[in-house]
Amino acid sequence: MSLCRGLLKHSDSYAGSCQTESGPVIRVLLYWTLEGREQHLTYTEGKRTAEDICIDSAKLSGITPLFHSLFALYHPEEKRWFSPNHEFAVKNEVNLILHYRMRFYFRNWHGMTDKEAAVYRSAFKHYDSSGGKGKSEQGSPLLDQHSLEYLFAQGKHDFIHDVVSMKDLHTDAELHKFKNESLGMAVLHLSHLAVLSGRSLEEVTKEISFMRCIPKSFCRQIHQNNYLTKLRIRTVFSKFVKGFNLHTVSTGKLTLQDIMYKYLSTLESLAPGIGCEEFQTTSLDIQSEGERANFYVKDFWSLGNLEPECSMIQGSSPSHVVIVSGTEGIRWREIRKGEGEPVESCGNRNYFAKSKKQKGKKQQPLPVQPAERSEPRWSFFCDFPEITHMVVNGFRVSVSRQDNKSLELALRSSAEALSFASLVDGYFRLTADFHHYLCQEVAPPRVVLSNASGIHGPMQEEFAIQKLKKEEKELGLFIVRWSAQDFHRIILTVLNRSEVRLFKICSYMIPAFFSGV
Repeated sequence: MSLCRGLLKHSDSYAGSCQTESGPVIRVLLYWTLEGREQHLTYTEGKRTAEDICIDSAKLSGITPLFHSLFALYHPEEKRWFSPNHEFAVKNEVNLILHYRMRFYFRNWHGMTDKEAAVYRSAFKHYDSSGGKGKSEQGSPLLDQHSLEYLFAQGKHDFIHDVVSMKDLHTDAELHKFKNESLGMAVLHLSHLAVLSGRSLEEVTKEISFMRCIPKSFCRQIHQNNYLTKLRIRTVFSKFVKGFNLHTVSTGKLTLQDIMYKYLSTLESLAPGIGCEEFQTTSLDIQSEGERANFYVKDFWSLGNLEPECSMIQGSSPSHVVIVSGTEGIRWREIRKGEGEPVESCGNRNYFAKSKKQKGKKQQPLPVQPAERSEPRWSFFCDFPEITHMVVNGFRVSVSRQDNKSLELALRSSAEALSFASLVDGYFRLTADFHHYLCQEVAPPRVVLSNASGIHGPMQEEFAIQKLKKEEKELGLFIVRWSAQDFHRIILTVLNRSEVRLFKICSYMIPAFFSGV
């Protein structure tokens, strides 16, 4: 079930190329590859797990095994994430289009936001000759160069495709800030191209319009403006480009990393929802250990008739919202009455309708609008290291924490339940224990295989050596681990007196290694 020859295609317009073929096929959009451009993978036969497809995508994008766990497959039409063990049968899929995306995101990984704590990768602790702990080094950057490049490309894609849309803004101040920041983001986008190609910013702006670098909603509004307004916007943008190029780009003060950091940190400020996933539930309850009997016994058997119950759940009104984020764990709140429709669309439409018919009346709905848009306070359930296990029964999920309290959820479908479980499971491995999974239903195949075979996950060489040295200096002490650079290589690290030796187990030897031959 290997990838067929010639199936990796180069395309400047992914959407256009996707319409040229039909029939059983799976296409995976990659926002950035080692060639520095958008590409896509195509599968026309066989079966593949989501993890297999992510590994193929990672190879083309230069994503190493250390950063591979940050990524997942996303179905944009269904707005659905797939767990690593989800199996795709190509013959059952008709022109299925997936996106390879960084799903697991920690806000302020760049450290440029003073109001939020910076996020780093953990650093190993030094041990002195007596075995005592020394000082920890400051954590290393969360992303390497290739994962940063990919996230930057993903951020540009999301920004242009309205991750922040003008329809979500309510006041003149918000609109003014959005327009100014959008033009600034366009300058950063074009500056990145200029530095990358070694040209001046002004040369790049003559070749590429800033309209291709701003949100589509803003672009549509500019097209609707009159000629003078369009001319004014272009004139202001040109003057800003000249000043920015003169004082930063042309002087070499901006590096590619500086531009990407600034772009992504600005995107975080414009879109507070970045790095968070929301799930609407038809029921939510916090239970103690004794109260969970029904979930494990009674409700388990009721899932035998799953499809009719799923239809009923999908028709039910959501009662709660659960939000999951890398830096704030799991939170939830109740949904107020009438919250199903976006408040801004209702409020603006009603306000303008009444202003025409009731002109002169003192009472106006506008002052009430901010109160309607204010959200109730979120309730914190737990952070990921506090979780002990999860149970997934169809569309129901139970998340248990160390004090024997559990969060019982009924989601709208079994697919959404698996998406939620895989999100929590992934954050748990990134923040608490990389070698375990919280439930079998979403367990990554490689983690399952590694646990069964006693293999450590991908680890940098200095971590492996330090881990051996902190143990008792027993002759022949060793660690078997996956390579941090190659998806198809296992490394045996052995402590021989004061010397550490590395032995590489190549891909063709791995099947024999797992079989015990």
